[in-house]
Amino acid sequence: MLIEIEHPDLGPAKTRLSADVSSSDTSATVENNNDLSTDDYVVFGKPGEELSEIVKITGTSGNTTINFTGGCKFDHSARTPVTYIKYNQVRIYSASEKDGTYSSLSTEDLDIDEEYTGYDDTTGTSSTWYKVKYYNSTTTTLSDYSSAVQGTGYTSDSLYSMINEVLEEFGDPDADEISRDRVRNYLRAGVRKLTMELIKNYPDYRKQYTTQSLTSGTPTYNVPTRFLALNRIDISWDNSNSDDAYKCKIFADEGDQYPNTTYYETDPRVSFRGDQYVIKPEPDNSSGTAFLWYWDYPSEMTNASDTHGLPYGARDPLVAYALYRCWRPKDRDKSMDVREMYLVEVANWIEFIGQSRQTVESESVKVTYGHEMYVYEN
Repeated sequence: MLIEIEHPDLGPAKTRLSADVSSSDTSATVENNNDLSTDDYVVFGKPGEELSEIVKITGTSGNTTINFTGGCKFDHSARTPVTYIKYNQVRIYSASEKDGTYSSLSTEDLDIDEEYTGYDDTTGTSSTWYKVKYYNSTTTTLSDYSSAVQGTGYTSDSLYSMINEVLEEFGDPDADEISRDRVRNYLRAGVRKLTMELIKNYPDYRKQYTTQSLTSGTPTYNVPTRFLALNRIDISWDNSNSDDAYKCKIFADEGDQYPNTTYYETDPRVSFRGDQYVIKPEPDNSSGTAFLWYWDYPSEMTNASDTHGLPYGARDPLVAYALYRCWRPKDRDKSMDVREMYLVEVANWIEFIGQSRQTVESESVKVTYGHEMYVYEN
């Protein structure tokens, strides 16, 4: 089973060679060595490019010299990038089940001149699960485990696969112009946008419920984790009995309420202040409870194997949205064309979901708080 392992992130320290370096040299002149130290590892060149290599710094001199007594493997020309890398090796682990006990298979040097570091697990099968940790052989520092990936590879809905497709379509497969992290952020934003589209058309999707204990003299409370939009808040001022609760009137902005207003427990109000909601009147004891009905969005994609968490078919509109964001600062006309493609993909996806639910009719939801808060249309 051949395993392809992505290289760890580089930086933040980065400089360039200011003079040619040959394979016999044990030092190099760089533009600035201020952020580099003894025992640091640096990459000469760019990951995935021929002749790129990892070099261990054994000392620095002045502001422009780095020493490496082990020498280089290859010659490098002036202006070659020199970038800090935290790890120089990777450890591979395997298990028979995703959540099983992982055993160490091997420790491999990073093949930085290749797109990936490869490892051939001769005993692995398509059902074997793998994790990796990056390793610094000098400091013995280990990274956290990566997410688990089965021998079948990344799914089409995984963050890894979607980033690759976006970069290929954008014409930047090596992420020279746009980083993979930026594309990841675009895809995350796309997940939130598609979730909102689903909420507007199918209000039962991702609806959640929770309670919040009130504190005397405290009117502000944090919104729930991954909060996207509010449906309703009821307040019970003296206990946790929902039968005694009063429904709040919702104001998207505190400024929408009249100044010098007197608020009553029988007619409570709620508004938003950043990532907090504000209850009026202010609780006068710590026995009350807020009952919240709201919508959230799927867990954010962080690891390469993480998936978007949306219903089947979301990949195409997500890729289209990320492409639109990639093109927007570079070519406005092209970005508008891609945006139209994105809107078509969204419409097709929403229709597909309706058909999969055996209905093409959806409930109506009114937007009342920018693009983040919705309430039912009555």
